[in-house]
Amino acid sequence: MTNRTPNSNPIEACKSVQYSEEWPLAVRIGNNTSKVDGHLEDQNLDIDARTLALLGKRQRLSRNFGLVSIVAFSTTLQAAWASVAVTFQVGMVSGGPVNLFYGLIFCWIGAMAIAASLAELTSMAPTAGAQYHWVSLLAPVRFATIFSWVAGWITVFARMSLYASASFIVAQLIQGIAVLNHDSYEPAAWQGTLIYWTILLITTTVNILGIRKFPHIETIAFVFFVAAFFVVLVPLVYLTPQSTATFVFTDFENSSGWSNDGLVWFIGLMNAAYTFVGIDGTSHMSEEVMGANVVVPRSMVWSQFINGGLGIAMTIVILFGIGDIAATLSTKTKYPIIQMLLGATQSKGATTVMTSFIAIIIFFAALGILASASRLTWAFARDNGLPFPKFFAHVNKAYLIPVRALVLVVFVAVLLGLINIGSMTAFQAFISLSLIGLYTSYFLPIILLVSRRFGQKEVPFGPWTLGRWGLAINCVALVYITIIATFIVFPPYQPVSWDQMNYAGPIFGLSLLLCLTLWLIYGRRIFIGPVHEVLEDRHIKS
Repeated sequence: MTNRTPNSNPIEACKSVQYSEEWPLAVRIGNNTSKVDGHLEDQNLDIDARTLALLGKRQRLSRNFGLVSIVAFSTTLQAAWASVAVTFQVGMVSGGPVNLFYGLIFCWIGAMAIAASLAELTSMAPTAGAQYHWVSLLAPVRFATIFSWVAGWITVFARMSLYASASFIVAQLIQGIAVLNHDSYEPAAWQGTLIYWTILLITTTVNILGIRKFPHIETIAFVFFVAAFFVVLVPLVYLTPQSTATFVFTDFENSSGWSNDGLVWFIGLMNAAYTFVGIDGTSHMSEEVMGANVVVPRSMVWSQFINGGLGIAMTIVILFGIGDIAATLSTKTKYPIIQMLLGATQSKGATTVMTSFIAIIIFFAALGILASASRLTWAFARDNGLPFPKFFAHVNKAYLIPVRALVLVVFVAVLLGLINIGSMTAFQAFISLSLIGLYTSYFLPIILLVSRRFGQKEVPFGPWTLGRWGLAINCVALVYITIIATFIVFPPYQPVSWDQMNYAGPIFGLSLLLCLTLWLIYGRRIFIGPVHEVLEDRHIKS
């Protein structure tokens, strides 16, 4: 295999590789293989194969996603309105309605800037590696390898953590439903872990056995996502005692113990920031999307519009229908939305159904998160970023997906579940990595893109660009990420206790230490950034 040397310029190396019309490549879609005398029959797939060739990659996964299905995937992966419904209690304590409403708008604007910036980067290099590949392309040559390594490991850790987080929320919602219907039931940690493992098993099974129908599953999930929104919305609008507009838009609540209200408002943003986390998820599916360098960027931006609109609508409805705040937040089910639905419908059966809808939506989100995390993990192994790279870079011939990388992601999530049995606080500490890790992974390629724009250096833009607005939008994204990353590490309550401590900072520091340790042990010997694997056995003209 011919790889890029550590001292070569990654952008120049990418530009110097030109696709040959005689390059033999068979791209299998579903049950069909399109190859005629070494040429691809479908011109769109030919363009995608050319793009990967320029980036030094072979087409190894099946391109099953089109525009509609990938927009559905991108939207349901974040599931913003459902996320608002299950996490609003955090913002209610730290800022109240003022934080929940204005904070969500603030984070939506920031998320849109991030999405647009990442979309531009995706169009430039639509590969499953995403962040670490972009960093390698944009970083100064002497730092490209180490920066790419750090970006890769941070993103892998964070996406594994996000998968565990979403799956655990589903498990807790199921326990909340059990508490709702059985007053004597006391949820135990080991029971929650068993339910959590069951969720992992189901998402794994669907991701592997259902892969040929996965775009259709995601489209159905999107339809359900929108329909369930109205099913939950209507009783909250019409059957709850409505708060005043003054309360919804001007009331500030501070039950956190912090004395500075401004600081409290920023700490409370973590609720809204979590709502829009996972913006990069679709980019890791790029090698399975037809017309990826245009379709994926569009889907990333459109999904933010959809998620932001539905998330803000759900926030307003919750604030108008919350009723007695203390009673709602102190529910035995651990999820105030369950108490609100019970108060609205006065029916445990109806509340169970609607809560199940929310759980199903977050289950679909976990389904997509696992898919994107497995593609990222596979891509990083393909570029020698993981131990046993050849093993984890394997693509199953029957399903045309990286099954081994997918199982690795699930295995890590299973191990995290063991931590929950011993201490839920410790488990929550590890899955808190998803927020700070992903926002950091967004910061790295965007800051490098901004530095090149400021320095008026060449950038290998793709067909989807932000044009003259690019620098301004990139800067908005960086400012937003800096704000979120700063206040992520603050403890939500004062005085600080062991079970209410914010462990995001220490866990992130531990992950960085592990990343650098792995670099010293073996990374610096075998990792040189994204490799040009197509040069091994393809006719590429330089």
